[in-house]
Amino acid sequence: MKKLKSSYLKVETKDGASYGGNQAWFPYKFLQKTGCGVIGAADTLLHLSGKDEMAEEEYMEFAKMLWQKFLPVIPGFGMNGLTLMSGLNRYFKVNEMPYRARWRISGQKMVSRIDKMLAKDIPVILAIGPNFPFVWRKEKLTFYTKMNDEKYIPAVKTKAHFVIVTGREASWLQISSWGKEYYIDIREYRRYVKRHSSFLVSNVIDID
Repeated sequence: MKKLKSSYLKVETKDGASYGGNQAWFPYKFLQKTGCGVIGAADTLLHLSGKDEMAEEEYMEFAKMLWQKFLPVIPGFGMNGLTLMSGLNRYFKVNEMPYRARWRISGQKMVSRIDKMLAKDIPVILAIGPNFPFVWRKEKLTFYTKMNDEKYIPAVKTKAHFVIVTGREASWLQISSWGKEYYIDIREYRRYVKRHSSFLVSNVIDID
């Protein structure tokens, strides 16, 4: 399995340790619904800074700062990949971090880009885009949980959402979303993008 070299961020909450951040921790309802890009950026930047464990209050202070200074969120819409890319690059520049983010619009090299970033211990922000161009449709992508017997069980479905890829095994992407560990079938992701969305809005933030 290809995975991050160092431990992924755990956030200590009243319900125990999470697997990355969770937009539901925001005190504002519109960010609870559309703040996934901010959470994806927070997890990525904290991992690149060497953080692997922190308290929920400290985590949310950092996420709030990102939202207010670098990552504007439009109520009812959220943010797109280009906005997220631009916010990350501003943060890298201000904090003199030796990284650059790019928003990719081709799906041909997506898996190789994911593998490259994981090998460099860089979390991968993956966009599951909205239905496009017919945004009112309700087609969604399935997330799975992995059982002890190595079987993958459907857990939730979603669209118009950012997640963090933390590992890959064959056709399965290990991800962090809503503070939990899930899995995405790459084949299902590609079908979703081709039939119901577009690689223009469903792709990865490539950081090097």
